[in-house]
Amino acid sequence: MTYLSTIASHLHRLEQAAAQLDTAMWPSVLDVRTGRFPDGDHVPQRVYRLIGAPRGSTLYWDQPMIVAAYALSALTASPQCAQAADRYIDEFLATCVAENGLFLWGNHIYYDLFERRVVAFHQGHHELRPITPAWERFWARAPEQTAAYIRTMAHRHIYDSDTGGFNRHDDGTQGHAFLEAGGVLVESLTWLYSKTKAPDLLESALAVARYSYRHRDPATGLLPNEPDKGRWDSEVCTSEVGLWAQCLLQAHAYTSNDEFLTMAHQATRAYLEHAYDAESGQFVGQVRLRDGREVVPDEPGYWPRRFADPWNTDQWPTHDYPMPLADACLSLHALTDDPIYPEAVRRWARIIMDGRPERTGGWTYAENYGQCIHLLTRAGLAWEEDALLADARRLADEAIERLSEGDMIQGYPGGHVYEAVDGVGYLFLALMALETRGGLDMIGFRF
Repeated sequence: MTYLSTIASHLHRLEQAAAQLDTAMWPSVLDVRTGRFPDGDHVPQRVYRLIGAPRGSTLYWDQPMIVAAYALSALTASPQCAQAADRYIDEFLATCVAENGLFLWGNHIYYDLFERRVVAFHQGHHELRPITPAWERFWARAPEQTAAYIRTMAHRHIYDSDTGGFNRHDDGTQGHAFLEAGGVLVESLTWLYSKTKAPDLLESALAVARYSYRHRDPATGLLPNEPDKGRWDSEVCTSEVGLWAQCLLQAHAYTSNDEFLTMAHQATRAYLEHAYDAESGQFVGQVRLRDGREVVPDEPGYWPRRFADPWNTDQWPTHDYPMPLADACLSLHALTDDPIYPEAVRRWARIIMDGRPERTGGWTYAENYGQCIHLLTRAGLAWEEDALLADARRLADEAIERLSEGDMIQGYPGGHVYEAVDGVGYLFLALMALETRGGLDMIGFRF
């Protein structure tokens, strides 16, 4: 297993860096040359505001790396990485939980490792998107605390229990009901339902999913990214619908409720029917709800460009999730046998290889490599196609060559930094899945 030593050395350096600060919580960013926080006021390249947790720790964005640590221990029969992840979670639960049970993490909160305090920024809202946490690991450490948190999260984000109206922020008002935020709520509630069988959890999850689904355009069937605020994202559908569909498919798996499957199927199918541009051979980034036509943004921003791009390096998140959409297509094909889905996956496989940095001369983040390797690996194994697996291996070798520095992995070439928000954990999970030919226990986590 050629990649395991690289993953192990990286995780060891993270654990060492935490120990040097007398904590079990992994640093959010390290200079890969020194194994310490970068000197000066380091500003993350990929994200805005303080999402990168400068001089801090950010367990929410470390979710892929946490799962990678458990997976590596399982593959190597060595407990060290799993034990380090356990200690990280335990210290977080002892340090970063509010009196009402809310976990203090996400897009507006992190833990400062030097000042030993929780930092809330940009109004300090609780917000989780686009990652659904690895709930199984929290349940293994503290089941009652985990259950209480998920219920509190739902209570604070769902402002209208009758309609399922929700807000990405926990301020109890109508706000931005992003598909990705709703998907995390749905998946989290149904995961807890799978543990407790409490009917109200399933009812709440269905209400939230229906809230997004009922805003689809009656003519095209397209779902808006966000239905409530009248901005650009209320008028278009993007590949974010695939991330939402992934969450609903997990909800279907947890509950056996076919309504989740139906909503995911219809919404994803509508995007595929309207978003593919045969002339360019690309999926467009934004599709207008009312007529299914392409919408081209005037300038770059936190929205998709003209085409959905697996290698996107714009400021993130950009509401562009082509690989989760392609992954949802693989799952939907297995569940529905609709031929539109394998056709879409093959198109994405071609787009991946045509746009890879080695071919274009560009660059990308570790997460993008990980997402693309994972998609090609999963498709190659599902269809028993060696060519797809060979492409996955080619990308894996390219990623290692471009991102390795010393005994760590950079988030992007030439940056000399590892950052949790750059998604190195996704790359590690993809590499292990490729090496094990899908035989990887990701404890319910998916990407």
